[in-house]
Amino acid sequence: MRCLAGKHELIGIDKIGAKNIIKLDVVGEKDKIASLFNNNKFDAIIHLAWDTKEAGASSDPPVPENKQMGEIVLELAQKHKIKKFILASSVHVSLGHVGYQYPGIVKDHIILHQKKVSVDDDPSPTGTYAKSKIYLENLARNYSKDGMQVLVARFGNVTPDNNFGEYPFWLSHSDLCQFIEKCLATRNLPAFSTFFAISDNPCNPFDLSLVIKLLGYKSHDSSLCPLQER
Repeated sequence: MRCLAGKHELIGIDKIGAKNIIKLDVVGEKDKIASLFNNNKFDAIIHLAWDTKEAGASSDPPVPENKQMGEIVLELAQKHKIKKFILASSVHVSLGHVGYQYPGIVKDHIILHQKKVSVDDDPSPTGTYAKSKIYLENLARNYSKDGMQVLVARFGNVTPDNNFGEYPFWLSHSDLCQFIEKCLATRNLPAFSTFFAISDNPCNPFDLSLVIKLLGYKSHDSSLCPLQER
């Protein structure tokens, strides 16, 4: 949020209280979040809410609140005629195309240099987490048919300390902020768009041509491929 605060008036909510964040449980305190929408005129929603107990490539049962939070916020956004809704999805929706194995490796690294996965390719989820993200993507697409502009962001791996993390799929803090800013500022987009949000990693298997063309996104950071791949 800090990187957007200079240009935008922001209201952040989270189940865990923090500085400049409203402590609020979206699922358990529906009246409170409804009041928040009633008392403010939002131009855009950035929906990042997620219980990280559901993550990675695990096939464990989903955390029900993750879908419920998306359902509640999308419904409120439609009711209050929010102009733009940015939904946090994940590259995990598409990682099956490159033989991904958690954490952060692929079966054959050569495929990272030979294949480019497009947002137009069918989803290839790697576990429960990705399947839940697909559910929310499809739900958001339905809401976009009723006049709300929806941008789905299939984010790469963002790390707390900004290190390379899962190197082919790394998204730096700077590139993340630039991507969100481009989403907020760009006009005349389709009612529903899906973008990969990844830094300029030489091993990145995801096609960034659409996000470059429609948003003018230009990554300023990149990770390194392993020495054995050079």
